[in-house]
Amino acid sequence: MRNDTGVFEGGEISMYYDPMIAKLCTWGHTRAEAIEGMRVALDSFEVEGIGHNLPFLSAVMDHPRFVSGNITTAFIAEEYPEGFTGVTLPEEALRAIAASTAAMHRVAEIRRTRVSGRMDNHERHVGEDWVVNLQGHSYAVVVAADRGGATVRFDDGDTLRVTSDWTPGDQLARLDVDGRALVLKVGKISGGFRIRTRGADLKVHVRTPRQAELAALMPEKLPPDTSKLLLCPMPGLIVKVNVAPGDEVQEGQALCTVEAMKMENILRAERKGVVAKVNAGPGDSLAVDDVIMEFE
Repeated sequence: MRNDTGVFEGGEISMYYDPMIAKLCTWGHTRAEAIEGMRVALDSFEVEGIGHNLPFLSAVMDHPRFVSGNITTAFIAEEYPEGFTGVTLPEEALRAIAASTAAMHRVAEIRRTRVSGRMDNHERHVGEDWVVNLQGHSYAVVVAADRGGATVRFDDGDTLRVTSDWTPGDQLARLDVDGRALVLKVGKISGGFRIRTRGADLKVHVRTPRQAELAALMPEKLPPDTSKLLLCPMPGLIVKVNVAPGDEVQEGQALCTVEAMKMENILRAERKGVVAKVNAGPGDSLAVDDVIMEFE
């Protein structure tokens, strides 16, 4: 495994040049070995604070055409014509993550019971029954821990053996799940973990059965509506604005031009509408998701 990079602390990644910050390489005796090495390397690679393509690269490593080698330079255009929108993991992978996070959560809960200064008559007991929710799936599990790891039993009788040296606070978890290596990037969220692996970015909630029962009654908070906004898709410089407030625009009409990575990108209207407000003009430098204009 080799990481060719020129990134250094304090260095600036400018929007005026190629944004590639590293070239990650793996080698193996066969293509399959090299790809498996790359899967582990990508899952172990930690880049925070900026946008990056690690999830996309992980998805490519699992794509059947890429694995077979039956590809050309048109691979991305052919397989991702609408762009990359994330990964939906298969059932086997979700169960491995569910078992792992249930075992990890139990370790974290036991650690919390050992906090100093607690009252003797308020000792907390950590149970073995948990409900894991991730990617729209719910798994009821029983975690039986021992000195060597944990055996996680699902409500359908399936069991997975999880071993790891992960401790609460570690941002990278290397686990063995029934003899298969699993690498997770781990972040803390309320009631569980933010898990990133194999191109997926998951919110994993681990709750007691009673907590899960109550959580199911909570209304879901919907994301904000951005259908009437034109957002900047990348860090860039506005070089031209084609419309003004009050203009009626048609689907596909050019709205403005953003220069990024030495290329001019024309942003077009997705539907018919009327421009209500223009928030940026030529010469303005914008970040990702900055609002360029609003529509009625």
